[in-house]
Amino acid sequence: MSCTIHHVNLPANDVRASARFYGEIIGMSEGAWVFPPADQVGHISADPARMTIFPASSVSQGENSGLHLIKPEPDFARKNNLDHNPSIGGHVALQVDDLDAVIDRLRAARIAYSLTGTFAIPGMRHLYVYDPSMNLLEINEMIKA
Repeated sequence: MSCTIHHVNLPANDVRASARFYGEIIGMSEGAWVFPPADQVGHISADPARMTIFPASSVSQGENSGLHLIKPEPDFARKNNLDHNPSIGGHVALQVDDLDAVIDRLRAARIAYSLTGTFAIPGMRHLYVYDPSMNLLEINEMIKA
């Protein structure tokens, strides 16, 4: 099974100030978030004051790959029926080619996870899980056509 980093999500209390830093100081190029169809999006804000993206140079991992900046929302998990809150504390997203195999291993190890299905990135389903050090991970899989 292969695994790559799809994105890194950093919390930003002031998304626009952070975006200026990454753009003007670091030299990254801000992009536009690509949402899936409206019926597949949970409670996620499209407001650039709450969320933005600095795309990766390669599009081989699908849309929305790169650096994500998101304003923390204490009730994000509750609003989206999740046990894990990806808007607080940041997370790394790993892209795998077989999410069901990961789910099987999580279940066998009795590790709690939040499965979102297609949620915020078109053509991709995800789950959230804590590693043994309590780092939040998002694990993604491109939906096979």
